Amino acid sequence: MRLVPPVLRVRTYREIWLGSLASNGGTWLQIVAAGFLIWELTGSALAVGFLAVTARGPSVVLAPLAGQLADRFDRRRLAVVAFTAQSVAASALALTAALGALSVPVIYVLSTILWSGFALGLPSMLALIPLLVPREHFSQAVTVNAAGINVARLIGPAIGGVVLALAGPAWCFGVNAASYWVLIAALIRAGAPPAPAPKQRATVRDGLRYAMADVALRRLLLGMAVFTTFAAVIQELAPVINGRLDGGAVELGALLSAMGGGGVVGAVIYERLRGIGVGASTLLPTASAVFALGLFLIAVSPWVWLTLPVMGFCGAFWIWLFSGTNTSIQLRSSRDYVGRMLGFYQLAVVGGIGLGSLVAGAVAARIGIAQTLAIWAAILLAWGLWSFVNRVPEIDEPSAENTIPAGPGAAT
Repeated sequence: MRLVPPVLRVRTYREIWLGSLASNGGTWLQIVAAGFLIWELTGSALAVGFLAVTARGPSVVLAPLAGQLADRFDRRRLAVVAFTAQSVAASALALTAALGALSVPVIYVLSTILWSGFALGLPSMLALIPLLVPREHFSQAVTVNAAGINVARLIGPAIGGVVLALAGPAWCFGVNAASYWVLIAALIRAGAPPAPAPKQRATVRDGLRYAMADVALRRLLLGMAVFTTFAAVIQELAPVINGRLDGGAVELGALLSAMGGGGVVGAVIYERLRGIGVGASTLLPTASAVFALGLFLIAVSPWVWLTLPVMGFCGAFWIWLFSGTNTSIQLRSSRDYVGRMLGFYQLAVVGGIGLGSLVAGAVAARIGIAQTLAIWAAILLAWGLWSFVNRVPEIDEPSAENTIPAGPGAAT
């Protein structure tokens, strides 16, 4: 990948990418503050794990519907509505914190509302990418998008830890509320990109049949669900891991930032490997197995300073899974189904994160976080090795039905 990827020369994509960077950075301030507050108020790993459920649970219910909407209506307008709802919920959290009325139930309820907006908007945002860039830059656009998420993960938690320590949670929530409007403005300025004709009969059931009939889509969705179930514990239970290492707000932000920094490096490596012909069918199971080794090292690490580089190591392979799976699903899906396939992708991600974090929190409350991480690492390693031995070559083959439009491609 070049220092400035060619895809960023496409003005509309560049502006929306920068807006997403600001929005994702603000979201990390929210995540740091909410997780730290729950841990401080309860001291319970289970309570922190349940925060992941309130955050991800809406997507389990709404992701298939969101994918259906993305195939039927204007994706840009859907995204604007969704991000506006998130900003309102974040503003309510900021106001509640400023008034000193924050409690565990309040955090749970407002987090659920905020992440409901996320659930409804994500498939539309992901499905916008092929409409904004030339076809030859599509894979790079997805990778750059994932890299931007990890740049936000690098910067956002570090800023969040400092802001939380110096100014308090109200400021973290307030900055997050404002950050959504940077992306909303970019979407409004973009106008309406060319979009598929609305499919009034585009149903979730039809989309599910389409996904299950394709061996590559089945493996991609299953692989994503397994990975997030056993890998996301280091992100969602980071406050518990940080507490075990006697860290404070700044240390928590540093741990999450390290993961984001590793993701930026991982995006560059992934793009170069794809450029020399290494297929996603090989890279995805490799990433699962190698990530598991990092997860085990975090389980046995006794110090924050030793855990930081391992979090970065894990972040590098985290992005391989997300970028590779996202790209492969879109290339494998026909134009009429891409929104629903991304809805199922979102369901695999958030369902895995929510379920895995809740169970891990409950297990950690009984046997300890270190032991829980070690068990999760062993299961993920077994999956990675099995899926490597039983690779699905079709993952590397775009569907004959794929009709991703060329996009505007106006480099400015």
